[in-house]
Amino acid sequence: MSVSDNIFQMYQRFYAQKAVLSAAPVLSINPNEMGVAEFPTEKALTEMEAVAAYLMGLSSLKNISFDKQIKIVKESYEGQDFWQNLLYDFLELRLDVEESHIKEEDEEISDKLKEILYDLKMQERNIEDLVQYYTEKIEKEKFHVDAKALIRNYFKMFKKDQKTAWQVLTTNPAFFSPIKARDASGKEILSPAKAIAENQKLAQFLKGLK
Repeated sequence: MSVSDNIFQMYQRFYAQKAVLSAAPVLSINPNEMGVAEFPTEKALTEMEAVAAYLMGLSSLKNISFDKQIKIVKESYEGQDFWQNLLYDFLELRLDVEESHIKEEDEEISDKLKEILYDLKMQERNIEDLVQYYTEKIEKEKFHVDAKALIRNYFKMFKKDQKTAWQVLTTNPAFFSPIKARDASGKEILSPAKAIAENQKLAQFLKGLK
């Protein structure tokens, strides 16, 4: 597939979110009214770059390194797979566009950045699989806790400090998601003492979980 085809398809993905992006820079080309041959690729790239910068909280992508852009997307859209992948794919497209204009000796840099993007995507997918796996394990034991929130928050800390995250998880898991001492109606289901005991029991369970 050519770079022009990829630009056309990427613009279609951005354009499909036009209603959601009403406050973003304008996407003025209707890709549903034309084919790839007559599609203005340069204008489309300029418009998508403006929208991507808006989504990243930047005024422009110019003078912002790809490494920095990748970091912004990762931190700003953690847990939001749709937007994260849309922006990752757009950054990869920009690399393809640049690659089509740069000399052969510069392609190694582009390949490395694509590898980083791919690794980040796979890392997020693997974490989601682990969140689902451990959530099911905790829910099966019927602990009074939001299991998914607990595991998601654990992995957020894990990315920054693995040792501390594990120590907290196996000593005070309620730090990541509080023990539910009351039901939805507000009725007490665990006394303070039992909630503390539940937290300790959960910590021991998580410590032995594989």
